Amino acid sequence: MNADIPPLKIWIENKNLNGKEGFEHGYAFAIQSYKARALQFHVLLESGAHFRHIPLHWLWHDTDASDSAEYTLGLLQLWDCFSYRPIVTTFDMFKGYQCDALLKDKTKVSGTYWFTVDWLPDSESESAFLLQPDQNKCAHVILLDNGQVAALPTNRIVFKDAFFIGNNPSAATKEYVTLDTIWSAEDCNRWSVANSDKVYY
Repeated sequence: MNADIPPLKIWIENKNLNGKEGFEHGYAFAIQSYKARALQFHVLLESGAHFRHIPLHWLWHDTDASDSAEYTLGLLQLWDCFSYRPIVTTFDMFKGYQCDALLKDKTKVSGTYWFTVDWLPDSESESAFLLQPDQNKCAHVILLDNGQVAALPTNRIVFKDAFFIGNNPSAATKEYVTLDTIWSAEDCNRWSVANSDKVYY
């Protein structure tokens, strides 16, 4: 249920930790994935305390931007975690990429890519929709320009760059459809490998 993430300097409002004013500084360094619960974080605080179960909407990566709109957990994460077996990937292609994130209420907020979470089934008998291509979801974790953090599926993120895409992505105008085919390289046609010790046959 735990997975390392690229560590990030964050702040958490003291009202959530001890009922006091101000912010506590720390580092988010891992996630926790409980099936049917929101994504949670491990945080090491400057006091030396290690907190688990820190929800996404408590994290601030920039407190100077916090005068702008503050979004609820329900807007920042569309889907709860799908299993107890998260896989974290930081796609090299997206490191430092800016993007536009579309929240649950369709508010568009700019941000920067942090990492991605995918989920493995808890077991073959408990895979639910995870193995169905049209239902499977990942969560791109995005550092929003308002200072908060969001976890959104691929169809809620459009990336921007100075060369390939530019600053005005057009994915919404392309009328893309969901990919729902299960692909397999094997079929039932009989074939055989060569009865040989040669590498190339």
